[in-house]
Amino acid sequence: MYLKVSEEMAQRYPDLRISFITVRGMDNTGESPELVAELREAEAAFRTRVPDANALGEDPRIRAWQEAYQSFKVNPKKFRPSAEALLRRVVKGDPVPWISKAVNAYLLAELSYLLPVGGYDVKGVNGDVTLRLSPGNESFTAIGAAQAETTDAGEVVYADDAKVLTRRWNFRDCDQAKVEAASRDIALFVEAPSATVRTEDLVGLVELIGQKIQRYCGGTIRTGLLDARQTRAIALPFEG
Repeated sequence: MYLKVSEEMAQRYPDLRISFITVRGMDNTGESPELVAELREAEAAFRTRVPDANALGEDPRIRAWQEAYQSFKVNPKKFRPSAEALLRRVVKGDPVPWISKAVNAYLLAELSYLLPVGGYDVKGVNGDVTLRLSPGNESFTAIGAAQAETTDAGEVVYADDAKVLTRRWNFRDCDQAKVEAASRDIALFVEAPSATVRTEDLVGLVELIGQKIQRYCGGTIRTGLLDARQTRAIALPFEG
């Protein structure tokens, strides 16, 4: 399985980098009071650093993703990048909802790095994972949705060889490849759409996710980085 970036995406976003983590053979079942306690502590620390929505909106990483959405004609106030949507709720006092150990491990990391994380159970992925522009009218079924919707022409999507995996770059993932309690092998991604987002943050974020998933789920952890300035494809490491 490869992670790929289309030539058009590489040309449009010349500073694009994608940091990734793969997990093989994890146990994502059950709940973890210890992880929940960590989340509550991280939420409190985040609210101390970022006291309100205005302060959140001034963070360069949040602004970078707002600008990225605008670049493919999506209103970031109507469709908020996933990390911003979560962090706005936390700023208001809402807790991070419990989903599963692996998902909450990366949501915990988002509170530290303020960058969107998304990914898939690889058993629901057909072939390679490609970040590309949609020609429009591609079918997409969001997590928990009763009906399919269709993509807009020119929006950024992740897709495998058979379907769209994520709409509007990181706004919403598909139901067919969602990470759930039974998931054992997953791949997670975090991107820098522009030079504003530092490579150190991308690497630090996936390393933190790896530490938390290893602690709460076990499994074999691998990380890597695709820099579109140097390559358009990289193997996702699930071996060993």
